Amino acid sequence: MLRLDPAHPIRRGYHLMRFPGRWKEPLRRLAQARRGGDVASIPIASLNEAITALVPDCVVTLPYAGRGDADQDWLLAYREINPAAIFALVAAWVRAQKATPDQIQLTLAQLNATDLAWSPVHLDLTTPDDRQRAMRLLPMEIAATLSRPDACCTHNNLRFLRCPSPDGAELISWPPERLEDQTPFSVKVGITAQTLPTSEEVLIYLSFGVRRWMPVRGKLASDHGHSVYLAPTVPYLTGLENSRHFGTARIRRTRVTAADGTTAYETRWDDAVAQVLREAGCLDRLPNPVQLVDKPMDYLQRHGDAAALVYSAGMLSNEKVSAGLSVADREPLMTWIATELNPQFQLAIPLPREKCTVYKGLGGAIDGPISASYLRDIVGPRLDIELLTDTEPATRYALDRLATRLGVSAPSPADLDGTGTLLDLGDLTVRIRHIPAPSIRADLERAGRSTRLAVQARIEEVIDTLGAASHPTISLVEIGHPDDYQGRRRGDDPKFAIRQGLLQTGRLSQFITPVADPKRPPRVREGKEPSDANRERFAAAVDDLFRQLGIRPQPLPEPARGTIPRRPALLGIWMIRQNKGQVWGVARQVPVAVLADPTGREVQICAPQVPWQPLHTGLLEIGKRYVEADLKCGPEDVVRFIKDVVDQAIDAYPDTLLLTHAQNLRSVWNTLANSRMQLDALGFGAGDPQPIGKLRGLRHVRVRTAEGGETPECYGVSATETGQPKGLWRFLLGRVYGSTSTKPSTSSGALKGVSKLVPGEHNGKLQAPKAKAQVWNPQFIELTVAGLQDGDCPEHWAALAHDLRDAAPYARNTTILPWPLHLAEQIEEYLLPSKVGTTPSADSSESE
Repeated sequence: MLRLDPAHPIRRGYHLMRFPGRWKEPLRRLAQARRGGDVASIPIASLNEAITALVPDCVVTLPYAGRGDADQDWLLAYREINPAAIFALVAAWVRAQKATPDQIQLTLAQLNATDLAWSPVHLDLTTPDDRQRAMRLLPMEIAATLSRPDACCTHNNLRFLRCPSPDGAELISWPPERLEDQTPFSVKVGITAQTLPTSEEVLIYLSFGVRRWMPVRGKLASDHGHSVYLAPTVPYLTGLENSRHFGTARIRRTRVTAADGTTAYETRWDDAVAQVLREAGCLDRLPNPVQLVDKPMDYLQRHGDAAALVYSAGMLSNEKVSAGLSVADREPLMTWIATELNPQFQLAIPLPREKCTVYKGLGGAIDGPISASYLRDIVGPRLDIELLTDTEPATRYALDRLATRLGVSAPSPADLDGTGTLLDLGDLTVRIRHIPAPSIRADLERAGRSTRLAVQARIEEVIDTLGAASHPTISLVEIGHPDDYQGRRRGDDPKFAIRQGLLQTGRLSQFITPVADPKRPPRVREGKEPSDANRERFAAAVDDLFRQLGIRPQPLPEPARGTIPRRPALLGIWMIRQNKGQVWGVARQVPVAVLADPTGREVQICAPQVPWQPLHTGLLEIGKRYVEADLKCGPEDVVRFIKDVVDQAIDAYPDTLLLTHAQNLRSVWNTLANSRMQLDALGFGAGDPQPIGKLRGLRHVRVRTAEGGETPECYGVSATETGQPKGLWRFLLGRVYGSTSTKPSTSSGALKGVSKLVPGEHNGKLQAPKAKAQVWNPQFIELTVAGLQDGDCPEHWAALAHDLRDAAPYARNTTILPWPLHLAEQIEEYLLPSKVGTTPSADSSESE
């Protein structure tokens, strides 16, 4: 993380181009002709994308356009780029829009190159007056400095080229590493400018990772494009000057039908930039996409007009380079960058640790049996458990875990049938039954019908086969691995249809992939049971069913002495979003709330038109209410919902901790935005924010994650070494803290000291660079203690939010979000199609 040094201001002269107001109405009409209905904005994002990719010396400062008819600041550049070239790009973009030739010609007739002009502007990027422009320009300034021809990083002599980036800037090292052994990759540096709540200071966050390149022909997906980085020696468009940079475009494997009716697949350039280049008549200046896919190394090794096809998981049978960079590479890169940018930028001083724990003893999954009396309190006197598994081993693994959780001897797989076995637990009766149901678990049958119709048919089959559940019911379903449903088979994935069918019959569900043969013999340790990946997967899947019931095996601990006076209720608010998709064709924007009582053992949820109720019934109600609802709650609706749930929570409990997630909620509740946040106050729509002191016992912690580069990357430093410590850290402002976690068990093989770039020493031995070395880096979670009551200490409530990242009772690793928000986020699985998953998200920060 870098801070601007006020003693060395950054003053620059730029050239400014404004977006002509007289263009807005014809472009709005063009967008309206394509999309129908009332159109208030212009789809300028694709134009900005083309400019960013093809005119690298420009910075786009106007993300939205269309409202009003006035000119608006649009482009900033170091020099005056030929306006005719910019207009040619605009004209090509207009011709690339999906509209009739007459509509396009009518639009072009109302645009003119003379409407574009540059004007000089002088900016001081260190003053608050120019803060908004500085947020876009500072990353560009830094990228330009670090990509100078004479700039060379001493860590493996890396040199960098600039890349287009929608947010901030990006650098890619070039030429690639490891060309000689066909494991090519480049170091990637992301640069963003960020702010902190209630502060005017602009901070620079850097992220480090790798960009992996395809060395040989691999498998291309047919349902999405693949990125290609291009380093041209001459500009693609006439009238532009070339500079040291990467452009980007995407290729796609597309199915085509020949004249004789046969089908085949072709590799083509296919994205907004390619469309603009096609309309500009210069698409043929890009490399031949077929040759690029067939022989990618030929283009990687070129000195001029190089091209690099990005590798992503699944394109090769085995990965040649792992994702991410370890501390061994990040630290010297950070040191070099700080040296190059001195004196205008200074490294932030190391953050001091906040030594406070409120809930001691949290961390790791809570194992052992769950009390039958507690189960009865949550679900009632009867619980049905259904195993829709295919094989005897899968059924056995599930039964073993159920026996552990219920504290009884479970029946054997051979004893189960469709009727089921009743287990009398005293306070509770549990029925376990096995339902093979191969047709329910099979791939979707899409022949001759749309995916939506195939999904609906499967839902009806589930309903007809199983009927309505007469008691609270949880179902474990064994289906194929997500890798089985890639590319052309993506639409065959039955998971979403099965879940919705079970939902309609009153069943909660969790999915598990088949039992797999171990890749290596199990690890044997004295006094411990041999490790078994299948056992661990099935245990996590069964535990997730209890999570959906709202079961917490043990209560949250009492607060440590000298911290907060008593346990608060926990309120998490989450916004579920989905744009129109291929399956349902509906758009959803639905707020949900999770409320846990102070012990954490009674969890309720609600949503608009779904009142507070236990988690297990609420999941069913929310799923039924919103899965087919074309509903987008607007900001006013969301704020009204938030006000209602906050009022209901503080009426029910003397103390309540409200947890929100900045990136998830601020677009509809703008009081969470850095520029609008007021400490110890909450805004609920029109009018002044309400002092939190008038909201009985309410505290508020806003969480911000690394999404969009909005939190800095981190590593621990001591007098002798660097590391990856877990802890709570005091950040740059009094109410802002950082939370980091320890390495999860899934990354036990990741070593912080192994470099991908240079030889290094480990355990006293010299080691060669390891391109395939597993990498894990902790994500820095920002915790802003936004609202307190009189007499509160902010570090206590920050520590509580930090502790709650270890409070998910079935997660063996620290979760990214505190437990109530983690629960709220998982409600999405009942509304949005998603991949098979069996474990909660663990904290990680690996860069690709």
